[in-house]
Amino acid sequence: MTAQHSTDSGAVGFDGVSEWGRRWRRFQRNRLALVSLAFIVVLALLAVFAEVIAPFDPNQPDFGKRLTGPFTDGNLLGTDVLGRDVFSRLLFGLRTALFIALTAELLALLCALIVGVLAGYFGGRLDQLLMAATDVMYAFPTYLFAVILATVLGRSTWSIILAIAIGSWLTQARLVRAQMIKLKTFEYVEAGRSMGAGAGTLILRYLLPNSLGPILVATSFGIPAAMLAESGLAILGLGVAPPEASLGTMITEGYKYVLVQPNLILWPFTVFALGMLAFTWVGDGIRDAFDPKDD
Repeated sequence: MTAQHSTDSGAVGFDGVSEWGRRWRRFQRNRLALVSLAFIVVLALLAVFAEVIAPFDPNQPDFGKRLTGPFTDGNLLGTDVLGRDVFSRLLFGLRTALFIALTAELLALLCALIVGVLAGYFGGRLDQLLMAATDVMYAFPTYLFAVILATVLGRSTWSIILAIAIGSWLTQARLVRAQMIKLKTFEYVEAGRSMGAGAGTLILRYLLPNSLGPILVATSFGIPAAMLAESGLAILGLGVAPPEASLGTMITEGYKYVLVQPNLILWPFTVFALGMLAFTWVGDGIRDAFDPKDD
């Protein structure tokens, strides 16, 4: 390696480059991950500025223009069975899908951090209790658990987010716990403890920053999994309530008319598939970024 090992993620090595600078440099070597990151940024901008970009109200039906093809009467991608503009609904569906996936994954990560840090750092009976609760959760199939929660809580964006988040924090919690158990025995942590640093300082200053690699990789892979879960719930009729658009509901609705207007399923499925692949490839890039073997 060309850089000095440091427990501080912002430290500068002998080459004058910070640790985050070296990680970004490693990430850039993965061209597919870099292109995927740019694609995700584009998707995020389209979702954020959907109101500005969308030429029509995504929920406004026009029964005089039902199931029209692309480039018909100003409708770039045609219209659906209710005459709603497919392009406008695609933008808002993308916003819904990204919001649900990102928020659900952030909630899952927060829960995983709390459980994993408490169990891994403090150990003992607290660790046994928290891991026993995690094992109980593991006994239920994750997707089935999400279906049950979505059924009980009703069809709304936040109920779907909660259902996905509750069912997806378990693996990350175990990962965080394993990182805490490994890192708390390192010399720099023991040194900090001997100098009077409290648990909060050790966790926030040393343990969590040095656990970011595996955690970020798991999070980047968890986002497409959350997108897939939202689409699965939509297929079962448990997606967001109409007339709100999401990629999952658009795919489900478009499937019924695939022989009449295949573009109804083609466009949302393409965006959905490319989005999932992009997040997965970014996850590969993050994994490379935190692996210093090539330095």
